[in-house]
Amino acid sequence: MKSGPPDAVPPPEAQVDRLIEAARRELAQGGLRAMSFRRLGDAVGATSGALAYHLGAKAAILNEVVTRERLRDRRWHDEWLERLDGLERVDRQALAAILEQYLDALVQGEARLTQLIWMDLTLRAPRDAEVATLVAPWLAERRGFWSRLFEGRIEDAAIWAGLAAAYVTDEGFNGLVVGDDPDYRLLRRMAIDRLASRLERDGVGLEPLFSRLVRRMDRRLGLPTGDVAADAMGPGPRREAALAACHVLVDGGAEALTHRAVAERAGLSRSAVGYYFRTAADLFKAAISGVYLIADGRGAPPTLPPGADPTLWRGQTVVRGELAVILAAARDPTLAPYVIDQRRWRGVSYVRLLRSKGYSGLDALDGQTASMIATGQTILSGVDGDDRRDPLVSWLIARHKD
Repeated sequence: MKSGPPDAVPPPEAQVDRLIEAARRELAQGGLRAMSFRRLGDAVGATSGALAYHLGAKAAILNEVVTRERLRDRRWHDEWLERLDGLERVDRQALAAILEQYLDALVQGEARLTQLIWMDLTLRAPRDAEVATLVAPWLAERRGFWSRLFEGRIEDAAIWAGLAAAYVTDEGFNGLVVGDDPDYRLLRRMAIDRLASRLERDGVGLEPLFSRLVRRMDRRLGLPTGDVAADAMGPGPRREAALAACHVLVDGGAEALTHRAVAERAGLSRSAVGYYFRTAADLFKAAISGVYLIADGRGAPPTLPPGADPTLWRGQTVVRGELAVILAAARDPTLAPYVIDQRRWRGVSYVRLLRSKGYSGLDALDGQTASMIATGQTILSGVDGDDRRDPLVSWLIARHKD
């Protein structure tokens, strides 16, 4: 018989359910660091020692949380398949309607908590093999939903399933932050229409309207203007501290971003980091500047893992940095302007890249749409290693080759 603390009686099932629900909410709202035995014990009225005795390590609780989230997520997606059971063909209008309603539902009610957990774990998966093992089957189920939905209903069903999975991954994360904003929702609808039409030029997605809405959001939200990374551009300790802040953000998320962590990563003193970036907000902005520097090839990503492709690793670093910013903003609404800014910046940068490769006819909305496919697929490939980003984007933009 086990011996343990005086209160180490087997917890009733109802108490276990309360514990897992508390762990779920802590994980969604604060990440793995917030999911401590002390906080969970406070939530269910038990000591941390008793919880550890009966339930094992924190990894066991995380495993149970993910198991229940996958079950909840499967049921949610099965309801979608049942709802669309009578649909014989997925044409352009049906595809646009499905994507729009799916994205709305993805951030409402209990689905929002599931999405926050999914987002936190997909951010950690590329650097944590145990988390990747937990999330990979979940990703397979989400990919499978789109395959089942499109099979026999649309030409090139496998490609459309990949495009949809990638798009809703990236757009779904943005929706956690700004999904209720009317200007954002119109921008999102234009991107959906452009995707569903395979980048055809008609309807509400006309370039002038898209560009006007982007400028309107810039003014209304007070976003940074010009080169966001300009303050950290010149060589020297300030730039090294900004890049180190980006590395910490990418590896550990916003909750790991402290002056001490950045100082250790940069090889600087805490006072030096504090001199350049006084507040936590300054440090967060510096980390975003570091993401932009790496994306533009003006800064180095974290140390390349053995056998990794340098170009792919740089891209994954940038995407994980952007994902960390979105996750932080989903938990702190004051950071929302940075999410809008990086979404715009990414589209501008990506259309410039595509034009340089012989797709000079692509406009800003095309670039925004294609960048979301590329970003979403990069996020997913960090979980299961299935990097189909280039084939998906190439198929999407093929008709616009010079």
